[in-house]
Amino acid sequence: MPFGGFDHIDTRVQSVKSVEPFYDRLMPALGLPNKNYAFVDERGDWHDADATRYNAVEYREPPQSGRAVFFIGFIEDGKPAGGTRIAFRITQEELDRWERDLPDFGARNIELSAEPENYPAIFFEDPAGTKLEFVARKPRP
Repeated sequence: MPFGGFDHIDTRVQSVKSVEPFYDRLMPALGLPNKNYAFVDERGDWHDADATRYNAVEYREPPQSGRAVFFIGFIEDGKPAGGTRIAFRITQEELDRWERDLPDFGARNIELSAEPENYPAIFFEDPAGTKLEFVARKPRP
């Protein structure tokens, strides 16, 4: 079966409210502007919620005809950030812009790739320590 892409990514964070302002700015800039609030129960089931009682947020791309919408969810679990890294593919032009703009978004521990010719990337963390990456990987022949 050929790879069909991702449907969604769920990321555990120590506190949704502590990282929410960061992702409220970052996700729309990456093309995921639609925010939904959710409550995830102890079984892991998602329920619709509002801004007064929630422990998870989703950032979705705009609806597209004939295709399921991709989204990233952040779920509060009360634990410190783990070793997972989320890598976003972007263009080289966008990478150059993000190198300049990431500090204004509140990103921490920003590092440039040690091998920008082979792996052009920026590594950084959200305010709670979740590891993220922007990579402008060149197509292989």
